[in-house]
Amino acid sequence: MTKIQLTVLTAAILILPFFAAIPLKAQNLSLLQRLLETRGCPGCDLFGASLSRADLFGVNLSGAILSRADLIEADLTGADLMEANLNNANMRNAFLTNADLSKADLSRADIRGANLENANLSESFLRDASLQSTNLKCTNLSATKLGRTDLRDADLTGANLSGADLREADLTGANLSGADLREADLSDARLIKTNLKDANLCGARMPNRKISQRGCQVKKGEEKVIKMNNYCNYCPAL
Repeated sequence: MTKIQLTVLTAAILILPFFAAIPLKAQNLSLLQRLLETRGCPGCDLFGASLSRADLFGVNLSGAILSRADLIEADLTGADLMEANLNNANMRNAFLTNADLSKADLSRADIRGANLENANLSESFLRDASLQSTNLKCTNLSATKLGRTDLRDADLTGANLSGADLREADLTGANLSGADLREADLSDARLIKTNLKDANLCGARMPNRKISQRGCQVKKGEEKVIKMNNYCNYCPAL
């Protein structure tokens, strides 16, 4: 094979993926148009979609495929993302207050700086996700998989983390004031400078593998001092 033939073949191999992606891109654009026009596209395949800063307030994307999607600063307030696939999605500084992300796959997603206050992430999968400096006040994270998740400086005030898997999670500098951590697994988790004021740790497995009794028994006359959800009285019901 001559040098010229080899050069042509190499160029053809490099160009081929771009041509192969054209049909998928066209389909993607059609579904994006449907989403923006009807405010819903449940179950749609929006792999790698570009939705940065998009107005997606209250949209229905339940069961949708949004892997590797660009959702930077997108407004997903009150959106239905139940069982959606958001693995490796870029959701930095996105607005997700009151959104339903229950049973969603958010593994390896970049959610740094996002606002998830009062959102529902129960039974969701967030392993290896980045949630640094994220607002998770009063968020429902019960039975959520948070193994090896980066939660440094995250605000988890009043959050429901009962039964959550937090093994090897980094909670350095996180605020867990009034959080419900009953039966949570914190094995090998980092709790450096973590605020656990009024947090209920009854039955939780601590970083040293010991089971905590904190919050299991309340002394008589102190019922109002340590009461779950005191920090979330201002939040709407989940």
